[in-house]
Amino acid sequence: MNSPLLEVKDLKKHFPIKKNKKFSRETTYVKAVDGVSLSINPGETFGLVGESGCGKSTLSRLIMRLIPSDSGEVYFNDNNFLKLSGKLLREQRKDIQMVFQNPYESLNPRMTAGEIISSPFQIHDVLKKTERITKVKELLEMVGLSKRYINRYPHEFSGGQRQRIGIARAIALNPKLVICDEAVSGLDVSVQSQILNLLIDLQKEFQFAYLFISHDLSVVKHMSDKLGVMYSGKIVEMGNSEDIYINPQNTYTQKLLSSIPIPDPKIKRNE
Repeated sequence: MNSPLLEVKDLKKHFPIKKNKKFSRETTYVKAVDGVSLSINPGETFGLVGESGCGKSTLSRLIMRLIPSDSGEVYFNDNNFLKLSGKLLREQRKDIQMVFQNPYESLNPRMTAGEIISSPFQIHDVLKKTERITKVKELLEMVGLSKRYINRYPHEFSGGQRQRIGIARAIALNPKLVICDEAVSGLDVSVQSQILNLLIDLQKEFQFAYLFISHDLSVVKHMSDKLGVMYSGKIVEMGNSEDIYINPQNTYTQKLLSSIPIPDPKIKRNE
């Protein structure tokens, strides 16, 4: 049996809360991530769902090493990812990329779409300049944008188009794992559907794995093979996405499912 692409073991991150020392000398902590373990196989989508503040985004940043962990282990590509440094870390970083939540903040407003998408090539010194331009145009069209947009700036795009640019940047180096942190939460429902379908199509073509993070259980279920439900820094339920959706065991999961609106078949939409 092949080993997982990503394996997280007992990962923890506690943030200290500052108190008025005049009244208390004790330090208390917010347990943002409190002993999380999960694994993702090559080409698989692991959905992570939970309400805002449960620790989902902190977990993604710990995995990416954007913030340091307090304890625990992350194995990626059979390497102890948290222990890597120098050239080895640089090599592994090419294989794990991220699509951030807010397309209005995650793109540098002073860079063109072409510069944003080609930045991974420059960081990792991949391809010659002329090859980069050709590849960027291919990536633009791959995510449903015209190659003529290569010299446009972020303010010239809609939110959905900006997120497509973020996706193009994330897949530029053909990674093995893409972390989508609330990648569609700020978009209109119709645009959300388009972006989700794009992500599914790209996965079919390039066979990378997703860690798909969202507060919306119906969206995660649509995307995921496996599902983890996170509450107060811990994963309280994990298993096959369909099984959890049909027969949730944890009371918190049941609460999330009960909050999903069910359309009334008696109500007909105006065509």
